[in-house]
Amino acid sequence: MDNRSAAFLEVMIGIAVVGVLAFAVFLLAGRIRMATSAGTRSLNIRWPQIVLAVILLVVVVLALLWQFPPLDGSSGLAAGGSWRVDPDAWTYFTIMLVVAGAAVLIFLAALMIRSNPRLAKDLAEEDAEVAVPVAVETPSSARLLGLVLLVIAILLLTWIYLTPDLQFVLMQQVLYPVSLAVAVVMLFDKATRTWSAKNGGETFREWLLCDLMVFLLILGFLNLHELKAGAEYEAFLWDMIHLIAFFLVFWLLDRKLTRVRFLIAYLYLTLLPVLLLIWRAAQNVETPEDAEWWRTIWPMFFLGVIFFVLELIAAITSSDRKKQAIPSIKDALYVILAAITLIAAVPTTAAS
Repeated sequence: MDNRSAAFLEVMIGIAVVGVLAFAVFLLAGRIRMATSAGTRSLNIRWPQIVLAVILLVVVVLALLWQFPPLDGSSGLAAGGSWRVDPDAWTYFTIMLVVAGAAVLIFLAALMIRSNPRLAKDLAEEDAEVAVPVAVETPSSARLLGLVLLVIAILLLTWIYLTPDLQFVLMQQVLYPVSLAVAVVMLFDKATRTWSAKNGGETFREWLLCDLMVFLLILGFLNLHELKAGAEYEAFLWDMIHLIAFFLVFWLLDRKLTRVRFLIAYLYLTLLPVLLLIWRAAQNVETPEDAEWWRTIWPMFFLGVIFFVLELIAAITSSDRKKQAIPSIKDALYVILAAITLIAAVPTTAAS
């Protein structure tokens, strides 16, 4: 196993440990709420949760020190570990560590704030004054069956009849342009439609993620256009998966009210670089051996993993849709870091 694979495995182990501990905090919180009186069980946070949160913070710090040891100028360059002393990669890792550490500190602070009895009483009174929202009908998932049948028909057409060059023409000149046009129409519809059941924070988060998704869809089309595969096109299935996943996640973000839709959006953004890696493997597009780590898919992938875990923790610890201030800041930070990552990945020849 090379150094990059080992580093990837270490990061995954660290994320798994943090996720397990976060789940333990959530599980213990549920046990304590069940054991408290009916009047305070929704807001009562006891010392075991705070202790677990502190343990979670310590584990995160130890995992970060284990994964990213201090640079002493003697890292294993001869063994292929040059990425550890690369300035761009180290800057990226530093930003990610700061973001992860800040998120854990915010999580700990939220637990301690909610443990304040006076604040808990104020929050309970505030919730009691909130009027019951009017029921809003959201689009049924069954209405998507017609689109699913069309997708199946297109896949059968390409499998039975179309040659690779015709598949490339269909994807490049029909499916991607149509998808981009529909995406713009969906954004225009979103800009001219109001939801009485959605607050400003939710709408802001949806706009951030939907705009980013449409921009990444444009990058996918440009990536296909630069390929010029013609008769050597072998990635039709993976491009179709990209388009299907885009519309499904966009529809969930825009049309549904569930809190989990933001978690699904981050899962989509996390797996998108992996889909690109599979797409390039299907087309035999090789990454140059001397390519900088900063210009690979991994910075975008790790960025998505970190914010997916943060969104998972937020979804576990709070189900209140009205409180979207901190998640909105987190989403804005993700979009900014994603933009920086994409700009840094631009090849020198393309940038000039």
